[in-house]
Amino acid sequence: MPKWSQHDVHTYMQVYSSDQQDLGHITAIYEESFLVSKGVIFQDKRYYPYSTIARIEDERVGLTMSADEANLLEWTKRPDYENHLGDPLQLFYDRGHGIHDPFDETNPDRT
Repeated sequence: MPKWSQHDVHTYMQVYSSDQQDLGHITAIYEESFLVSKGVIFQDKRYYPYSTIARIEDERVGLTMSADEANLLEWTKRPDYENHLGDPLQLFYDRGHGIHDPFDETNPDRT
């Protein structure tokens, strides 16, 4: 399974769920995630970690999750892994993105 990064995607690529639903297009690229926006007036924006990418073909990014799963995620705020200590809400978002959790006693080496 390939390990994807910000070097593999670019803005305006279309993003699809594993059940081929259009989730929007990439509007910003960061070190740990990419922002997908859908809609013009009422935009739905979500940050996806690169670990959610299953494949990249032409100008399409395919995710490992269905549209229903993607819409249930609370990834509307960019992970802030550099400044999250002491902010419980930020830790909640970071955990969903697979960012190292310094308070995870069950798996302290998880990244």
